[in-house]
Amino acid sequence: MTRYAINPPELKDAREIGYNHAIIDGGTFYMAGQVAMDETSTVVGDDIETQARKAYENVGVLLETIGKTYADVAKVTTHIVDPKEHYYDGYKAVYWETFDEPYPCHTVLGHEQLADEAYLVEIEVEVPLTDADIDALELDGDAIRAV
Repeated sequence: MTRYAINPPELKDAREIGYNHAIIDGGTFYMAGQVAMDETSTVVGDDIETQARKAYENVGVLLETIGKTYADVAKVTTHIVDPKEHYYDGYKAVYWETFDEPYPCHTVLGHEQLADEAYLVEIEVEVPLTDADIDALELDGDAIRAV
């Protein structure tokens, strides 16, 4: 089965630092954790709510690239710096704005620090795909490419 790498131009070019934003393999969409970073590597916001909104915006870009929406997400994993302070005070409001019933599975992990000390949250999602979903991918050799 063919694997696909997903790297939309609206996001920072992850390949220049050694990874892909997402991979489709075996009928599942896996993605690298998304943070509050814009396409120029600038961290957006210094509070959990702003950063969560930007991270979910980046997730949305990846989902849209493969023709999916937040409603298709089966699993969310969220890494939060100091979740006792940030989970209910900021992050949870953005989560409620992003997802509707039936909610995806959701795991929240607490951390002292993420890859950059400015990051407060990092979000990953998984989406199951059908053969029809994969057949509908529009390979362009850049945003979506066979690997």
